[in-house]
Amino acid sequence: MEYQEVIERLEGLKLQLVGKLQNPNLSLEEKEDIQKSITNYDYIIELTNMNHYERGTSVH
Repeated sequence: MEYQEVIERLEGLKLQLVGKLQNPNLSLEEKEDIQKSITNYDYIIELTNMNHYERGTSVH
């Protein structure tokens, strides 16, 4: 999978969770779980970006 495909997929999954978070019928526990998942996606996206840009600057 190419970098752009990965980022688009991760961002899409994160946006789905953000949408779910807007549901007023969620319990506090469900909201916290979704927020933790969003934070995890942010971290994975950050790692993916770092990996992508580090490849371009590494010297062999």
